[in-house]
Amino acid sequence: MRAPFSLFLFFSAALIQARSPITILQELNALYGGSVRFKIDQEDRLVADLFDHTGHFRQDVVYIEFLDTAGFKYSEEEAAVVMTCASDHANCIEKEVFRMNVIRHTGRSVFPVAAGDRDGAQAIGLLSALVSEAQHAIALKEAETHARPQRKR
Repeated sequence: MRAPFSLFLFFSAALIQARSPITILQELNALYGGSVRFKIDQEDRLVADLFDHTGHFRQDVVYIEFLDTAGFKYSEEEAAVVMTCASDHANCIEKEVFRMNVIRHTGRSVFPVAAGDRDGAQAIGLLSALVSEAQHAIALKEAETHARPQRKR
């Protein structure tokens, strides 16, 4: 009787820990309450749309596999959450600033701190979980997909 209950607890804990990227996206978007909206597009890119009192002012786009979750941090000088590229993919983030009508490539993206998340810990945790789960899903998809056969010359 004790073994099945322990097994049930183990699998329940595993299911709670492994959240889908969609669930994490919903939590992240709820945390920001509309000031920043995150989504993952059809090309497995993380898209962050930033809004202020004037409207949609910036969009950051990055391939998820190019991000380094170890580099996500809170910047005291900027009072913001910082997301960075992996060292082998410098300047992987495409940042479009609508007011300036310019697209820049950069190695970091800065988001405002969400209301009630003073040091950005909650946002950093959710962003890290989102990127980790999405990178894992991409790796699984690539492992299942067969490469095209090479044509003989």
